[in-house]
Formats: sequence, structure tokens, C-alpha cells
Amino acid sequence: MIYLIMRPSLKCLTKQYSRFIFQKLFLLFLLIIFHSSFIFAQNDWKNEYDIHFQNWEHFQDKKDYNRAIEQAEKAFLIAEKNNQKELMAKALSKEGESLLKKTKRVKRNRKLAEENFSECLYLLTNSKNSSLKIEVLEQLKLIAQQQNDIPKATMFNAQIEKIKNINYAQQQNQSLELKKEKLEGQVTQLADKTEILTLQREALTQRVNSLTQAQLESQLVIALQKNQVDSFRYKNMTDSLLLHQSELVLAEQASKLELQKSQIDLQESQIDLHTSQRNFGFALVAIIGILAIGAIARYLESKKHFTILSSKNKMIELERNKAEELLLNILPAVVANELKINGTAQAKRFDNATVFFSDFKNFSGIAKSLSPEKLVHELDYYFKAFDKIIGKYNIEKIKTIGDAYMCVSGLPEEDANNAMEMLKAALEIQSFLQKLKIEKTKNNEPFFEARIGLHTGPLIAGVVGSKKFAYDIWGDTVNVAARLEASGEVGKVNISSTTYNLIKGKYKCTSRGKVAIKNRGEVEMFFVGVNKE
Repeated sequence: MIYLIMRPSLKCLTKQYSRFIFQKLFLLFLLIIFHSSFIFAQNDWKNEYDIHFQNWEHFQDKKDYNRAIEQAEKAFLIAEKNNQKELMAKALSKEGESLLKKTKRVKRNRKLAEENFSECLYLLTNSKNSSLKIEVLEQLKLIAQQQNDIPKATMFNAQIEKIKNINYAQQQNQSLELKKEKLEGQVTQLADKTEILTLQREALTQRVNSLTQAQLESQLVIALQKNQVDSFRYKNMTDSLLLHQSELVLAEQASKLELQKSQIDLQESQIDLHTSQRNFGFALVAIIGILAIGAIARYLESKKHFTILSSKNKMIELERNKAEELLLNILPAVVANELKINGTAQAKRFDNATVFFSDFKNFSGIAKSLSPEKLVHELDYYFKAFDKIIGKYNIEKIKTIGDAYMCVSGLPEEDANNAMEMLKAALEIQSFLQKLKIEKTKNNEPFFEARIGLHTGPLIAGVVGSKKFAYDIWGDTVNVAARLEASGEVGKVNISSTTYNLIKGKYKCTSRGKVAIKNRGEVEMFFVGVNKE
């Protein structure tokens, strides 16, 4: 009977549920098609990446670390081409592992591995792959321990613990989200049950009303038929009618009692439902309150950790920038970049470069009259002025040796106009020294005058040593420039015929003829005037 009453409602619910299922299946179908197309588009390069990665594992197991590094580098290039930062980081991590396994040039390989792992962390900045981050930090921690760098190892260990704590917090949050979804499902089920009970109550009321009217009509028809049949027996008819009336009253009373009982049961069901909903509402509010408090506390803690981590990252970035500035202050930018990438910088030959040498007149005699502090202060003042002047031109400072100053133009990037650039700087330096001489003479202070020599020709330039890197130049051109300085005069710029042929016609030059220099015989020289023709 309940099934017959609920049948229309069940059909309606079944249609709605079928429509809902159809919509979900259609969306799932579209998602599968899109995902398949996306996977097909990425299939080629991803397969190639996986092949190199499998090759790395094979060579790593065979202890062929050089070929393992080669496979990791190829995998990195594929990931870089497709802008897959996480795969790039994974390839760099595996290359670092292979470098640490090599038994030759251990220190160099350890340094390269450390650079790889540091680059991994940078690539994983916005990644959610916490396991790879922890793996890379473990490797950096191991390297720091091997180097006996306890503070750095402690820092890496702290970062590992923070990531683990964040992972644990995320897992707790996911668990709470699942519980929340379960409670929301229970609320939905209770709402559905409430709707079903309402439909049952309405159907039951209609059923009771229809049953009461049918019984009355049936009894009246029977009474009329009996009245017509037994009309000749009035007394019997009257008794029969009274009997039927009594039965009718009893039936009606029974129907009313059944209806009242049904109404009471329905009211009790509604009361139970309201009680359950109220209790569930209280429980849901309490749980949401607890979740909100937990989420706020977790958010504040995560924000605190994030602030600390951001502060440390800024400090690390600041120190990195300082280190790079220091490196660029020591080495040319091109050489510094090569050194950072390869760990070494190859020496290069330049066929056309101009070398500058200067030396102060009577430096030893003036130095005796000054205290060491005053002498260093004066040299610093003069050489800073030299640095500022050559900074205007395409000139690279090489070094200072006592009171001598050496620089070169035309490298590390070749410049066909390097002789003119160097000559402009040399004349400006002599002009600066002349003005400073006049000023110091007025104040009765000691001053320095310089001889300057320039020569253009081929030379070799590169970085020497493994500690305290120094960019230096070698070759006969350097030696000739030094001899030109020694053969020059105070306040003048002495150049060779090679340099003269590159600048003639643009400056007033005075030929000195051929002058003998050490180990080279006679060399034709020219003095260059300060003013242009």
C-alpha cells in the first residue's frame, strides 16, 4: 500500500536522478576526450624525457656516472624547452646525485652538485612536490655535513622540518574537509527524508478520506436494497435498518479512530524529525566552530612560518646579489658568467687589443715622506680616479702592482675602436694629474706624476688559479706596453707605431724615432698631445 501511495513521487525522483546521472556521464565523456587530446599532444616529448630518465637510472646502477650525467642533461633540456620547471628540477637533482658519486675531482663535483641542488630549489619555489623538495634539501644537508658547515646543515634541516610540518598540516586539513563533506551529505539525506515523510502524510490523508466516503456509500446502497426487498416486513426492515445503522456508526467510529491514530503517528514522526534536525544543527554548528578555530590557528601559524621563510629567502637573495656584485667587480661579466656555469673559464686569444701601463715618478722618494696610512690613502684616491675615468670607456681594469696601473681595451669582447678608446682615457688621466698637481702645489702637499705607455697587438686573457680568482693578460704586447711606459716622460702618453697607425690624423702626435728597449731592439715611438688637431 505504501508503495502504491509513494509510486508517483518515486517516479518523479527516478526521472530527476536519471537526468542528473546523464548530465554527469556527459561531462565525464567530454573530460575524457579533452584529457586524451592533451595527453596525445604531450606524448612525444614526455616519452623522450622518460626514456632519458630510464637511461639515467640504468647508467647510475652500472656506476657509469659520466653517461648518467649526460642523460640527465638531455632530460633537462627537453623539460626546459617545454617550460616544465618541476621536470627540470628533477633532472638537475639526478645530475647532482651522479656528480656526488664520482670519485675524481670530488671537490669540484661536489660544488657543481650543490649548484644543481640550489637551482632545483629555485625551480621548485611554486611547486607542490614537497617530496622532491625534501630530497633536494637532504642532499644539500649531506653536502654541508661533508664540508663541516654545521650552520648551513642546520638551516637545511630546519627547512626540511618546516616542509614536513606543512605537509602534516595539509593532511589534517584534508581529513577535516572529508569530515565536513560527510556531514553535509547527512544533512542532505535528512532533508530528503523530510520531503518523503511529507509526501507520505499527504497521501495517507487522501487515502483515509477516500476510504471513509467509499464505506458510507457502500453501506447506504446496501441499506436501500434491503429496504426495497423487505418493504413488506416493516418491523424486520426497521430492525435491519437499525442494525445496519449501528454497524455503520461502528465502522465510521473505527475509521475515525484509525485516522486519529495515523495523525498521531505522523505528528510523532514530525516531532522526532524536528528533534533530530535541531540536534544535528547544534552538532554541525559546534563542528564548524571547531574547524573554524583550527583553520584560523593553522592559518596564523602558516602565515608566521611563511613570513620567516620569506625573510630568510630575501636574506639569501641579498647575499647572492652581493656575491654576484663582488664577482663582477673582480671579473668581466662574460668571464664571471662562464665561471658560474662551467666552474672554469677558458683563456682566449685576442688579435687586436690595446694595453695601458702607468707608473708614478719618484714614488719611492715621496713614499718615504708619508706615513703608511697616508700613502695608502693617496694611492686609493689616485687609483679610484683612474677607475672612474676608464669606466667611461670600453676598458677592462686588470690590476695594480704597487704604484703601477694596468688596463686593457678590446676584450673580453672585441672592439675595432679599442685604440682610440684607450688613448682618450690615457689623455684624460694625464689631464686629471696635471690639475691635481696645481691644486696640491698651492696647498704645499706632495703629488704624483705619471708616465703612460700604450701598445696594440695580440695577447691571451683568462682566469688563473682556483682561489681568489684573477683575470690577467699575457703576451709580448703586454711586455712592449710596459717598456713604452718605462721609456716615456712624465705628463705624456707614449705610444708605439702600431697604436699610432690606428689613431693617426685624429690627434697631434710627435715622432720620437726609433728607441731601443730591453729584449726587443729598437721600437718606433710617438708622444700624443692633449689637444686634438
